[in-house]
Amino acid sequence: MFLTALSGYLKPTHRVREWRDNKARSLPEAAHLAHALADGEGLPIGKTLPQQYLAGDPDGWFAESILNEIPVYGTRDGRLERIERSTRQGLHLTDGGQNLAAAAQPVWRNLQVRREDFNRYIDWLRSVW
Repeated sequence: MFLTALSGYLKPTHRVREWRDNKARSLPEAAHLAHALADGEGLPIGKTLPQQYLAGDPDGWFAESILNEIPVYGTRDGRLERIERSTRQGLHLTDGGQNLAAAAQPVWRNLQVRREDFNRYIDWLRSVW
């Protein structure tokens, strides 16, 4: 019983209210939610983002961060697949974080994040910053 209570104390018990269902969200939407949560909770990351992101596109920083920290899924050849880190080499986000492209040609489209992975990302944000 003590360990159960302790584990509940150590883990954040509140999750993102805007994401209560189990449906995946687009990467841009997940990035926006992470940014809003970081601002809302006053997480230090909000004060330490590089200046170019603070002035222009903080959601873009969160999209890149999500892409590097947790599994992201996308469609290629009409199928939804997990995008392995090794296949991300040389690719960059385009279209507001919706696609991963080489040059101007999208390789992965409709990037998505699953809720359980996003919750792990939020726990990571709370712990490292």
